[in-house]
Amino acid sequence: MGNQLAGIAPSQILSVESYFSDIHDFEYDKSLGSTRFFKVARAKHREGLVVVKVFAIQDPTLPLTSYKQELEELKIRLHSAQNCLPFQKAVEKASEKAAMLFRQYVRDNLYDRISTRPFLNNIEKRWIAFQILTAVDQAHKSGVRHGDIKTENVMVTSWNWVLLTDFASFKPTYLPEDNPADFNYFFDTSRRRTCYIAPERFVDGGLFATELEYMRDPSTPLVDLNSNQRTRGELKRAMDIFSAGCVIAELFTEGVPLFDLSQLLAYRNGQFFPEQVLNKIEDCSIRELVTQMIHREPDKRLGAEDYLKQQRGNAFPEIFYTFLQPYMAQFAKETFLSADERILVIRKDLGNIIHNLCGHDLPEKAEGEPKENGLVILVSVITSCLQTLKYCDSKLAALELILHLAPRLSVEILLDRITPYLLHFSNDSVPRVRAEALRTLTKVLALVKEVPRNDVNIYPEYILPGIAHLAQDDATIVRLAYAGKNLLSK
Repeated sequence: MGNQLAGIAPSQILSVESYFSDIHDFEYDKSLGSTRFFKVARAKHREGLVVVKVFAIQDPTLPLTSYKQELEELKIRLHSAQNCLPFQKAVEKASEKAAMLFRQYVRDNLYDRISTRPFLNNIEKRWIAFQILTAVDQAHKSGVRHGDIKTENVMVTSWNWVLLTDFASFKPTYLPEDNPADFNYFFDTSRRRTCYIAPERFVDGGLFATELEYMRDPSTPLVDLNSNQRTRGELKRAMDIFSAGCVIAELFTEGVPLFDLSQLLAYRNGQFFPEQVLNKIEDCSIRELVTQMIHREPDKRLGAEDYLKQQRGNAFPEIFYTFLQPYMAQFAKETFLSADERILVIRKDLGNIIHNLCGHDLPEKAEGEPKENGLVILVSVITSCLQTLKYCDSKLAALELILHLAPRLSVEILLDRITPYLLHFSNDSVPRVRAEALRTLTKVLALVKEVPRNDVNIYPEYILPGIAHLAQDDATIVRLAYAGKNLLSK
């Protein structure tokens, strides 16, 4: 059957770095891994770091022009979708027989963030789930289907803003159920064996190739990107909804996947249901949401907008809709690239922020749910800026913000997310900042009435050694602040 992309051995194997030889605006930085489908690298650009995906062309008859046009149209359609990050550029390199895709680099995807300290708390997980549905809604309203939603394609910034990326319109809609090679080649790029492809996308392998062709090389994908097989069925909204539901489930089960390939195929045939994993989701509203989203019958799945409406005031607090989403979206715009600008804007808006966030409680608040509610989401924006602030005024403004918010935050947030940055400021080059950081640290720690068991050694092993050098600081203002502190009683 046609040309088999993965079945053709390349005439030469090139390192990913070699493809940058005549790309003048981009400088190779490091490899981010490779699969049979893509080689992935990080590169430097004058506007920041970018991800570059290289597709080595083994079949010269591939209609790359149509793929490029499709990606360009997708970029235009998603221009105003603030939770979507499409490929920004596509380049065909005839000399190396390769196609290259470029997009902005984001350090963490959701898969990584789930297992990274500080671990996400309940309100942050809800916020991320809300944004995932918002991103899918934005894409669908723009006439775009993703096709490969998984935790690796949900990027999470340092301030917990979600970006749905690596839109897979060029990947096949349907896959043969009896040949895992296609799934492995196109979708299992992380080699986790996790499968979040909607069950209706797996069909009889006879639609793609004869049994004889399959027996020649079982590792060869049956789908041919050069033929019209890719367009036999377009991606449906319900397919993305299923995948998004699987991602939300993994988020709320601390990284436990809902399906692997064999389980998904069994689920398709009514022989398996992921009840054991779903029961790990403690929040009943989230569990019900996921159960609806992964319904085996695509007609029973609602649209992303419908789920956002359905879960307003249930899985997702009202404040997400009325304040947080529109307020946080401004920081995703290019006009707010500077950390100093973000801090000054938040300080100016602090009264309005506290009025909005502290007047609303989570529905069905879990036992022991911290008192800060949506404030922890704002804290992530502030702390994401602290290490890159340039100006003294901005650093002092940040310390002022922390002081205002601290009484409204839980002990865990104060110790795990605020204290490390105050210690960072205690090493600042400006004496005034060092002194103010120490005074702020003293006031923040005075709010800690009882130290959590897992942080029992934080004072003798972390905090006190972290500020001991200030006793011999060259600046009098810093030594005075150190002499006036009242930490040892802790």
